[in-house]
Amino acid sequence: MLTALRRKFRLGMQRTVLIAVLLAVGLFSYAFLNLSFCFKLMSHRSLTHMCQKYEHHEFSGSLCEELCSAQSNFDNFQCPLNDMKTILFTAEKNGDMYAVKLAKHNDDDLSWTNSKGESIYPKIEEFHEIVKLHIILAYNVTLDDNMVCATYSLLGNLHNSLGNLQIRALVNQEIADNNSQQMVSFWRLFKDNNYMMGKLFDEESVFPAVLGSCGPYYATEGLEIVQANPSIIQYLASNRQQRLKHALNIMEYMFRLEEMKPEPLRMCKMQVSRFGLTPDRRLKYQSAEHVYVESQLDKRMSNGVKCHTNQDCSFHSCRGLCDPERLSCTHIQQNNNFQIFCEHVLLGSGTFQPGLLSGIRMPRSLQKLVKMCVQPPKEHQLPDRRQAPNLQLALRLYNELKQLLQAVITASGADVEVENEAPRLRQRGGA
Repeated sequence: MLTALRRKFRLGMQRTVLIAVLLAVGLFSYAFLNLSFCFKLMSHRSLTHMCQKYEHHEFSGSLCEELCSAQSNFDNFQCPLNDMKTILFTAEKNGDMYAVKLAKHNDDDLSWTNSKGESIYPKIEEFHEIVKLHIILAYNVTLDDNMVCATYSLLGNLHNSLGNLQIRALVNQEIADNNSQQMVSFWRLFKDNNYMMGKLFDEESVFPAVLGSCGPYYATEGLEIVQANPSIIQYLASNRQQRLKHALNIMEYMFRLEEMKPEPLRMCKMQVSRFGLTPDRRLKYQSAEHVYVESQLDKRMSNGVKCHTNQDCSFHSCRGLCDPERLSCTHIQQNNNFQIFCEHVLLGSGTFQPGLLSGIRMPRSLQKLVKMCVQPPKEHQLPDRRQAPNLQLALRLYNELKQLLQAVITASGADVEVENEAPRLRQRGGA
């Protein structure tokens, strides 16, 4: 009798646990299918936290009042369609999509402790100098007597001669009466690479435009993702034209990064699902978290850290080189954007993570060029970068992809001609 009761109790518990698990799975599945419900379940606390901090004067910024006021023009709050690691939620304002993000936490403390054990924070003028120095060192920005630098693009695109006044004006506008809490959250923004790259290269339109901030939170323009994460279903889909067009558009984006001033930008992570279009159909990359100016990335990868293999010196998809004698990372980045594009975007990572060319019958000439792009022969390598295809090889690949697209369009019976003009680029040693 006692044994039977125990068996019944055990079975009852198992059924209860199973029902609870099924309900939880169903709830989260519904949340991801219904993005508005997902926001209420998972992301609303971020907005609530932001507004509470704003009410207590710990956060400041133009986005605070826009999102937290009773007369807010924002509606249609939702979870993001993708990239939930970077984007907290999306919202619409006057028909435009905003993506709200949170700057990464950093351990670079602004305060120091005096003899009494009290935390001392810099004054506004001192903070202004700290911000300026950070921009110079972290982004290879140079300041001459007339303050001609990318900093002014960052701080509102005012006339170059305003220089220090611009940084001071921005800091004073965001931080009230030497408020240390507001200063710390503002510093967190300036230490966030995603935020900084969006501001520094705003005029070049390669990353989503930053539309405002509230403490460490900031909003960027929303993008219409061109293609979701590739899957095995891609082999069954008849979207060859779309994928080839997308590949060409991404290559043109790569060419744009080569032309950035004062130096090229390097992407250490490149995912098809992160490329999206603005309302005016301009291609941008959704997250600049792993994008760096060339010289700063080279410094990072050749900083002398101890190593045993080349992988020890690599940073995500950016490949390093371990010195076999010194057993330290002393070489600059060995590949470049084009190599990463060919390997991770065109070819993909196997059957279950296909690339844009997976399942497409390619002519031998294109197959050869893609292989050379992934593993460039000596005559097509850049100086001191053994795994980086040069600009000439990249242009040949671009033209070959364009010819394949034209052939696919012709075979489909459509009377459309692909433009034959290749991107015009400056010749440079590090292209």
